[in-house]
Amino acid sequence: MKVVGTKLDNSDYERFEKACLNEGISKSEALRDLVKQYCKVCEDNKAYSQDLEQEVTPKPTVTLIEDNKPIPVMTNARVISN
Repeated sequence: MKVVGTKLDNSDYERFEKACLNEGISKSEALRDLVKQYCKVCEDNKAYSQDLEQEVTPKPTVTLIEDNKPIPVMTNARVISN
């Protein structure tokens, strides 16, 4: 195992300590869990970003509704927000 450390201001430290006491876990356990969660989110985001980089060609289709009037429908489209 390796050691990771940081300094917190007094109010954050007290809130963190209180949260750990309420959960019945040590501060070390809480930090290990938080680091694992953070790393998983980063890995998931990286995998998601790589998926977005793959070429996706939208494929238009035509759907007929009342009176057999065609309505174009776009499929396989992605909305990306920053």
